[in-house]
Amino acid sequence: MRDQELTRSVWDVDAAAFPSGRPAEEQARFLLRYAVLAPSSHNSQPWRFRITGSVVEVLPDEERWLASADPDRRELFLSVGCAVANLRVAAERFGFSPHVDYDTGGDDDVAAVVTLLGGQEPSRRTRELFDAVTERYTSHTPFEDRPVEPAARERIERAVESVDLYLLDPGARDDLAALQAEADRRLMDDPDYRRELGHWVGIGALGSSWLAARIGQVVLTHLDLGDREAAKSSKLLDSTPLVAVLATDGDDPVERVRAGQAFERAALAAAAEGVAVHPMSQTLERPDSRERLRELVGCEGRPQHLFRLGYADERPEHTPRWPVAAFLEE
Repeated sequence: MRDQELTRSVWDVDAAAFPSGRPAEEQARFLLRYAVLAPSSHNSQPWRFRITGSVVEVLPDEERWLASADPDRRELFLSVGCAVANLRVAAERFGFSPHVDYDTGGDDDVAAVVTLLGGQEPSRRTRELFDAVTERYTSHTPFEDRPVEPAARERIERAVESVDLYLLDPGARDDLAALQAEADRRLMDDPDYRRELGHWVGIGALGSSWLAARIGQVVLTHLDLGDREAAKSSKLLDSTPLVAVLATDGDDPVERVRAGQAFERAALAAAAEGVAVHPMSQTLERPDSRERLRELVGCEGRPQHLFRLGYADERPEHTPRWPVAAFLEE
């Protein structure tokens, strides 16, 4: 099923089509239509699912692992965690009480097991987060020159579970911009990194037209664009009223899956408040710059994710996805 085409039609999910009264596996498959709308590194969508009755096993897909950008698999498990978050929110919206278990019974291939337990009425907050699943987008543009509203900031903070959230105000922007620019230059200096990024751009995963995707792949693969990317990142951070960093006590796959869930819940809460989100992971993709970020933030744990928050002038088109059938295992 992996030969299916990327498509934007997967975003058109009709909640009214939920198969009430149908077998548990059919209902779980419907809920996964929301899980696959989760964000992921380079939009690689590195997840797989196994459904057995009311149990959904969520697995990382090593074939979609970004070995050059993500040598320690941090972003792989973060991406999986984002899909778990969407699955949980969708399950709660349709009256389930989902239980997430990280004790996978010795199956090291499984990142999390989600059991769809019965019945609870969805809260107003759950409905808001659920509505945001199909509205959420990633903004790559400069933000408006105004702070994030205090009420929105509070709701975003409340959405984060099980990990530490650090919110950096504009005072930290200069140091962060310098760190980000250095990371951009180092990554773009790596031919393997450029080739890997070029692959995902070239197949259209980032939403470019066929021609633009092919041109982008050639340019990224053969040219060192480090200075350009560094200048772009500095400009983006200069416009950013709020930068968020998620950190965990440990640094194993379970902690990273939890961090991914926290990020997606924060992103959904932000979308519900009209706040745009933009992950900027470059500083976390090499051990030394990740450690320098930890020192800059002043956190005791391990930084797992960094993203911008603010108000965007325009809303981009959703990135294309593969349909659920491409990710199901027997």
